[in-house]
Amino acid sequence: MIDVFILDDHEMVLKGLESMLKGNKELHISKTFTRGQDLMECLKEIHPDVLLLDINLPDSNGIDLCKSISKLYPEIRTIGLSNYSETSFVKNMMRNGARGYLLKNTTRKELIAAIKMVYDGEIYIPKSLNQKILNENFGKQTSSSFIPKLTRRENEVLQCIAQEMTNTEMAERLFISVKTVESHRNNLLQKFGVRNTAGLVKEAFTKGLLE
Repeated sequence: MIDVFILDDHEMVLKGLESMLKGNKELHISKTFTRGQDLMECLKEIHPDVLLLDINLPDSNGIDLCKSISKLYPEIRTIGLSNYSETSFVKNMMRNGARGYLLKNTTRKELIAAIKMVYDGEIYIPKSLNQKILNENFGKQTSSSFIPKLTRRENEVLQCIAQEMTNTEMAERLFISVKTVESHRNNLLQKFGVRNTAGLVKEAFTKGLLE
């Protein structure tokens, strides 16, 4: 039986995934977590075969967490969970040790298939995302022409970043926590495929998202 851990900060998502896997005799969800810190503490004692890992977490960056887990516990096969279909997220997760990537609107059939495939040592990426990656690699869509889809809040944070505001100043203006600002900032870096704020602002100007 394949032992599965799930980390997602939304209880509804956790219960939805548990419900989809319930009754499958080949899989067993032994533990669920809402915080990255709790998962890391647990991994000091026991390891799952497969970990379903949310990318966007309030207390940590899912991509960085995946990298740490991959280094500390290489036998754990991680599948990234996300609402984001941007290929930059997929590539960064795979680059940092993930063995698969799933969108949160996945079906029960796909979820089970993905878990089994990564457990058997294979890579799993949804067909639609795999096609987007292939198109980019073959030059059908250049990085300069690709404009990432931003949420309203991400766009607000981007505008604040362009004004050289600190995380604390952004949190006060937008009435959100500093951790939430940091989470949006990390998402922006991933969506634009850049490593720092300077690169982010430059790319946003190039794509016409800043004036």
